[in-house]
Amino acid sequence: MSKEFFEYGYVAVFFLLPGAIGAYLARSKGRNPLLWFLLNGCFPPTLMVTYFQGPVRAVAGYYRQCPKCNEYSKWRETVCRFCKTELA
Repeated sequence: MSKEFFEYGYVAVFFLLPGAIGAYLARSKGRNPLLWFLLNGCFPPTLMVTYFQGPVRAVAGYYRQCPKCNEYSKWRETVCRFCKTELA
């Protein structure tokens, strides 16, 4: 194997992989995936920021908004974890 192969592998593992994971997480939380791909790709430790951020809007299949308290709950939950209101 050539040295170039390992250099491309290094770039893929340490920059592209965190960028792709960050873009997926951002998309699932209603954020801009391209922006977070670039941020996480250039600065991989920011992946932790992306992971712990809450959603900014309701995203079908990931998060829904409670009609009573306006907090976001995971899509599969049937009761709001904050006010215990039944989610539609």
